[in-house]
Amino acid sequence: MTSQESADSNQEILLERYEVQQELGKKAGRRTFLARDLQTQELVVVKILSFGNEFEWNDLKLFEREAETLKALSHPAIPSYLDYFELDSPNSRRFALVQSYIPAKSLEAQLEAGRSFSEQEVKELAKAILEILKYLHGRQPPVIHRDIKPSNILLTNRSGNSVGEVYLVDFGSVQTIARRSSTMTVVGTYGYMPPEQFNGRATPASDLYSLGATLIYLVTGQHPGDLPQIDLQIEFEQVANISSGFRIWLRQMTEPIASKRLTSAEDALQALEQPGNATQTQRKATISTVSTVEKPPGSKVVLNKNVNFIEIIIPAISSWKNLILASLCYSFLVLLYLFMPLFLIAWISHLDSFTIFLLALVLLATILYNILPALFGEMRLRITRQQISRTFNLFGIELYSRLPSLKQNISQLERTEFGIDNRCLIIWAGRRNYKIYSSYLASFSVTTSELNWLTHELSDWLGLPITKE
Repeated sequence: MTSQESADSNQEILLERYEVQQELGKKAGRRTFLARDLQTQELVVVKILSFGNEFEWNDLKLFEREAETLKALSHPAIPSYLDYFELDSPNSRRFALVQSYIPAKSLEAQLEAGRSFSEQEVKELAKAILEILKYLHGRQPPVIHRDIKPSNILLTNRSGNSVGEVYLVDFGSVQTIARRSSTMTVVGTYGYMPPEQFNGRATPASDLYSLGATLIYLVTGQHPGDLPQIDLQIEFEQVANISSGFRIWLRQMTEPIASKRLTSAEDALQALEQPGNATQTQRKATISTVSTVEKPPGSKVVLNKNVNFIEIIIPAISSWKNLILASLCYSFLVLLYLFMPLFLIAWISHLDSFTIFLLALVLLATILYNILPALFGEMRLRITRQQISRTFNLFGIELYSRLPSLKQNISQLERTEFGIDNRCLIIWAGRRNYKIYSSYLASFSVTTSELNWLTHELSDWLGLPITKE
């Protein structure tokens, strides 16, 4: 057996340089080894991805992304990239990533060994990880770990009341916001993943949720997935002996609705260091003025949703005030674009009455094509797991639509205000946007309370915070 064929032997030498010492871990298609670099005599970690029956191309994509990400990072609490190479033989093909070795036990291993943590130690650990996340999320583009959990946090050199040195490892699930693809990839670990990550979407706030769930494990001694939940919120308070301020902070870190969660490592650090300002910090991070979360009484807006899609149907004219304003506006358009041009054409060209009649029909049809849906039709906004689309319908017939976009391109929910009592919710999907108006001037308009309700529902379903212009 040669060094290019197997890593089963502890004495195998990879690439005639890395001498395998022992196996550290194994899962489908991947193995991790402790090895010695024969050139430097330093211990290193070698991760190997093998082509086999369990191999999927997405595994290679994530493996290469981990290598690229580590190569671009430089932080004392993150393993350093050292090497990347292929191991080919007639019977197999493998890829290897070499990174620096950190001589420390994982948080999970220490918990299983019976180590307990005081509230002060848990806070110290939280601050250390948040400092690492500040570095990762502050990169351009931001780097999202997507798999923060006890087995991926290392601790060493504990002394006195200090929790010790803290490290974050295993970037095998890492994502950069700029590299989101159209294919949904769900990675992470059950119990530590926020709801939006199950939909294949992760933001910096997703890492905060995972950190919060990890800390809940520390203060309760129970896996977060085993704790009861109410509306997807982890109910940990009854089994956690911690201060009220820290309890509130952990709830804000693990809010299932991303728009209610602390959204940045900076805000989370500030809220942790100043518990009395935790709620205020959260309000600065997201819009908390959306007071109506239930459908307003008497609303004619239709909302349909399940785990696979959300659909909003808005009727054209929602009030007599809008109807009068729209009628006046359309009457002006008819005078401006129909009768005046016909009069000028007939006067200048001396056209016969039949030709004028045909022109009038064409112009009238064009105007009605735009006016009738605004008076009697509906706007339908629909988001599925694949795409977002907006159509305009009249008597059940689709007349025209906005070009659809991939759901994976949806990046922002923005609330704007213009003029007096005019508001708009904008769903940004790449360079395209899809708007819902609360305005007397818009044909398909909703009331302010309806806009608040729809904003909340979309934020909840998409797992996106609400930003304000």
